[in-house]
Amino acid sequence: MTLDVEGKAVTKRYVVRIPAKWNGSLVIGAHGGSGGDAIDRSGKVYGTSETALDDVIGDYAFTNGFAYASVDRDGIGGTRSGYSLTMEFQASMHGEVTRLGEGTPLRTYIVGLSAGGGITRMIAEAMPTPFDGALIIAGAGGDVITRMDRQQRMAALWPLIDPRSHAGLSNKDPRIVSYAEAIGTPVEARRLWPYTGSSAAGAARPQGTVENSTAKPSIPTIEVVGTWDDLVIREIRAYRDRVEPKERHRLYQVEGVWHMSGDDDGVQGFQYAAETRMKLDKDVADAMGLGPSYIPTVREAFDYLVRWTEKGVPPPSSQTVAPSGKLR
Repeated sequence: MTLDVEGKAVTKRYVVRIPAKWNGSLVIGAHGGSGGDAIDRSGKVYGTSETALDDVIGDYAFTNGFAYASVDRDGIGGTRSGYSLTMEFQASMHGEVTRLGEGTPLRTYIVGLSAGGGITRMIAEAMPTPFDGALIIAGAGGDVITRMDRQQRMAALWPLIDPRSHAGLSNKDPRIVSYAEAIGTPVEARRLWPYTGSSAAGAARPQGTVENSTAKPSIPTIEVVGTWDDLVIREIRAYRDRVEPKERHRLYQVEGVWHMSGDDDGVQGFQYAAETRMKLDKDVADAMGLGPSYIPTVREAFDYLVRWTEKGVPPPSSQTVAPSGKLR
């Protein structure tokens, strides 16, 4: 598919599926990272990113009567260019679904993960926006001030607890406790810390112009994040605290889940990067794939988002839930 993005023609892989019993709504999936090849832990390419969210939400939406479409941004991350590409893709898919289906989509939802969650946040805050509801999963871009504070504190504290030079520190060591407070996850999650900690010094240096979110969603918006997500958890909580209007946003935190569910096939890419590019201990990569799942909560949140958008029924209040536990 060729799209016109910011005045440039770009060709991207995509997928669009319309069920036999279509309910008239369209879901757009915005994958994490910048797209391209999906790589397993051994380094083997097993797919490309237009299908990255199939196991999280794509298959579920399709099974429940929604048309589903996603584009492989392939080199374009969670930036304004990623936002523009996703908006252009949505417009194209409206035409494609109209051509392939039985009419023009009545409603359109956006679901984004990580960097794609950052794009989804931009879309939710845009006025006007062609989308009717947004679901953000472990989304980037929550609060830039909190992110910069976290990165600077990590850069200062990580060298004091790096297990490669400070093996044997207890969970009660003041340095460990201080680091946990800086990143917003409990000390029980420390097996996962080296992934973000080892690159903390570079991340602490601001890169170019920094743009903050407005924290003013224009459409119903639900977020799901793991309480062990040391990449974005503090920023997402800060976003929850400053969002306006409060009644247009919900945050569901899932106990013990990292940035990606252990059962998400995309975690393999993190494992490969951790062991191969970052040269981290095998134990770190193992921990990424052993954690519990937030996928049941993501799907339940999606159902609540649809009900909220289409019937005006508010979803449960923001809360923390056990993996596979029901929202109340």
